[in-house]
Amino acid sequence: MRYHVYLLIMLAAMPTAVVWATETNQPTTLTLDDCLDEAVRHQPDVAAAKEALQRAEFQYRAAMSAFLPQLSANASADRSSVASGSNVLVNNSYTANLQAQESLYSGGHDTALLAQRTAEREVACEQYRLALAQLSFDVRVAFARQLYAVDLIEQTSVIVKRRAGNADLVALRYEGGREHKGSLLRMQAILSQARLDQESAQRALDVARQRLARALGREMPVAVINGSLVCEPPETMADCDKLAEAVPDVRIAAAQAKAAKAGVRVAKSEYFPTITAAGSVSRSDDVFFPQNDGWSVGVQLNYPFFSGGRNIMDVRTAQSDERRFAWLLRSQWQQTLTDLRQAYSDWLDAYQRLSVQKEFLQAATIRAEIARNQYTTGLLSFDNWDIIENDLITQQKAELTARRDAALAQAAWEKARGISLLPAK
Repeated sequence: MRYHVYLLIMLAAMPTAVVWATETNQPTTLTLDDCLDEAVRHQPDVAAAKEALQRAEFQYRAAMSAFLPQLSANASADRSSVASGSNVLVNNSYTANLQAQESLYSGGHDTALLAQRTAEREVACEQYRLALAQLSFDVRVAFARQLYAVDLIEQTSVIVKRRAGNADLVALRYEGGREHKGSLLRMQAILSQARLDQESAQRALDVARQRLARALGREMPVAVINGSLVCEPPETMADCDKLAEAVPDVRIAAAQAKAAKAGVRVAKSEYFPTITAAGSVSRSDDVFFPQNDGWSVGVQLNYPFFSGGRNIMDVRTAQSDERRFAWLLRSQWQQTLTDLRQAYSDWLDAYQRLSVQKEFLQAATIRAEIARNQYTTGLLSFDNWDIIENDLITQQKAELTARRDAALAQAAWEKARGISLLPAK
């Protein structure tokens, strides 16, 4: 009876699970590319950076409009009356005109404003690149940490099995009178520690899954991922100055300095007159539709020779901004050079440390096999065998940690360079 109840519950739950999987449209196993694709669609920082880029593009196009003629059309209909004694005169007036206006000279304002908007668009573009690089780094780190947690569970399972076998071996020798009780109790304690490490690894996996879910912008943890902890050999360090020139932070600072320099020209343009050409054609009459044609052309000169000192203060403010952004560019350049060298050094150290750790693991594995045979036959004491066994476990854990650290170091190097695994769409 209980079996039938469980069966009915499972059958009732299956449609819900199918509907959830269909609605979410998410694969049960995710690769790194799947995670990146999902993250870029849900990450608010990337979406905000993309909107900022579009805004900068619209402002650039608005600045371009200053070099095109401005056209306008208007029409009016008026009715008025004038009382003269006992008579009331009613006047009707209908007017329609088309006007064109072109800026001939703006004191350099239009050209400087266009240069400023161009630099601001470059800033927004590099900030979008930076957001993609940061997102790529966050996802790669979370993905690598979950891979590490999965491998750690597998490793701790193997360690528990090995520790259990060692405990059984010591127990047999103890029962045969060839080992004392202290050795048996130690092996049992070591086995308990291995089981504790296994449980801790499972909890670490739960945390890693939640961190990856957060990086992807989802609430449900990612149950299964497909990948491996790998680290590519570090390439030869190229010219650090050339690498720094391509880093988004440096390009942002350089573009901001260009925008500030153009801002000085915008402020100084207020010192110069403006010249505008205008023309219009019109029709007017006291009946609708007006029939009397008219036209006009002219040139207008405007020179604001006194503004209460506002223009002077605007120029000084812009010049202060220019100097400030020049200093910020210099600071960012120095910081980027330091970050690049540090990230490359960390990557190279991690890769070489992994290579050395693999050698230690190979040596510890062979050494443990020999020591186990020697201990079984009585050629090696328990204390020496215990030291060799513990060294094997230590080297296994260290090798896994080194693989994780090498993968994270490579991701940090690419982030320092502003490299993203995501295309800038």
